[in-house]
Amino acid sequence: MKPSPQFVSRYEVPSAAHQQLGLWVSSAGYNVGDAQTNLRDRVLGQYAACWITAGKAWFTSETTGDRELSAGTLYWLFPTVRHSYRPVHGPWSVRWFVFNGPVVEAFERQGFLSAANPFVNVGNDPEVASLFSRLENVFLNSGPLSVPLGAALAYQLVVLAHGISTGLIGGENGAAASPVTKAVRIIENENPAQLDPESLAERLNVGYSTLRRQFRSQTGYALKEYILRVQLKRAKSLLTLSPLTIEQIAAETGFADPYYFSRLFRKRVGVPPSVFRRTSNMGEERKE
Repeated sequence: MKPSPQFVSRYEVPSAAHQQLGLWVSSAGYNVGDAQTNLRDRVLGQYAACWITAGKAWFTSETTGDRELSAGTLYWLFPTVRHSYRPVHGPWSVRWFVFNGPVVEAFERQGFLSAANPFVNVGNDPEVASLFSRLENVFLNSGPLSVPLGAALAYQLVVLAHGISTGLIGGENGAAASPVTKAVRIIENENPAQLDPESLAERLNVGYSTLRRQFRSQTGYALKEYILRVQLKRAKSLLTLSPLTIEQIAAETGFADPYYFSRLFRKRVGVPPSVFRRTSNMGEERKE
């Protein structure tokens, strides 16, 4: 049965206080069926996320050219980029929200959002569906708090979509997985103390400079830094759950010198290993 055309949306004007948070959502909604789904040469002043939930659409922009998009595709729209879309045949449905702020610009600079490749195949991912539903509910029911609440959900969705697109979240197994996804899996599942970044790249049949560049771009971490963080994460777990001495834990996590381990642990975690063990302080590591 052909769905009845339906268009639901709500708009908000972010306050100066909301804008100081660095990320805000100004509207959200959904189109079902033939309701207002033909647009030509539109230019937005903000970013937008659109998720096709049924049907197919032709999409054209200055950065992508013509593309046929099907249900399960999430695509990003960018400020000043001219774009058009229309149904391929029959009705199509889309959920969307509009957002902006310096945090979003930082996401774009770091490669989480790309005007050249704005498409992510998220399928029917339940977390994506949940975030869109919660965001729509926030805008319909949360009054003046809808902007900051929506911003928190938009932040999650950007990171989730990036994780899906890179395979870091819900990634494929086996040979089809990306080198970065495979590297993360190896680092997390094997002893990082025995992993050399250059040898890891050779094992993955990719150049070290390429792996290093892709790893930073897709995860936000330098490759060596990520290995070190996994070592410290395991050290925290052993300090909390095992009776091993600090010297034994240092050796177990790949630090030949226990004094160096203690100094590094204190620098990164904020307290010496002995204090961490005594207080079960599970705080975040300090940045260098």
